[in-house]
Amino acid sequence: MSCLSSSSRAAASRFLCGPCRYLTTTSSCTATPNFDYVNLANAPSNYDNSAVVYPEFLSEEEGQSLVEEVSKRLKRRRFEDGHWDSVITKYRETEMATPNEVDGESTIEDAPQYAQIIQRTRGLLKTYVSPQLRNHMAWLPCHAIDLSKNGRLDAHVDSVKFSGGIVAGISLLSDSIMRLRPAKGEWTDDSSDESLGGHVDLYLPKLSLYCLHGMSRFHYSHELLPSDSVYEINGKNVQVTRGRRLSIIFRDALVVSKDA
Repeated sequence: MSCLSSSSRAAASRFLCGPCRYLTTTSSCTATPNFDYVNLANAPSNYDNSAVVYPEFLSEEEGQSLVEEVSKRLKRRRFEDGHWDSVITKYRETEMATPNEVDGESTIEDAPQYAQIIQRTRGLLKTYVSPQLRNHMAWLPCHAIDLSKNGRLDAHVDSVKFSGGIVAGISLLSDSIMRLRPAKGEWTDDSSDESLGGHVDLYLPKLSLYCLHGMSRFHYSHELLPSDSVYEINGKNVQVTRGRRLSIIFRDALVVSKDA
């Protein structure tokens, strides 16, 4: 595995045209993705550079506020041995609806810190949606997934029946490596098609944000590599030991055309 080449970095820069793909002069986006955290050394030749990572997206204080909120909601929940689709093991999860999503009246100014973080993150993620669709998009309530140290998240493509073109996540408590592979279809045991060849690795340190859109969302599966896997960044091998991992997952709702 080798670090992102200068040519790959240039290609990624051209595709994104700056911090966000569709960033406009009126956007409040100030975060910047770091292309060293997306390894394209083994990417298929037709890959569209549609995965980005924002390291240090949150401060320690912001990350702690999310951990505390999730911990309250998970207090009485036990870790599950597996999910119906066999994709994830030794985990527990909860919905992270914000006060406004519950009562439809609360304002962001009055919202607790965790809700403000969710709102700010959605604002950035909207920049990966074309301007033509942005005004029509809606968000599904966030989900928090608590994956134990010995848990697994295997290769899968998030369902396309209900969610739209964005799958993103904030990583908390532990670093990890996410691998994207060309996929056959959604929610199948053989969703990763090795015959297509190649993969893309994402280094996800705690407090980072990743976003999958384009091919990464629809045509690539994603999974977490085992603990102590190695990611090469800036010419150095980083052995990533994954402990308990908490993630806040963002998905936009599937918008059905009125003309359909």
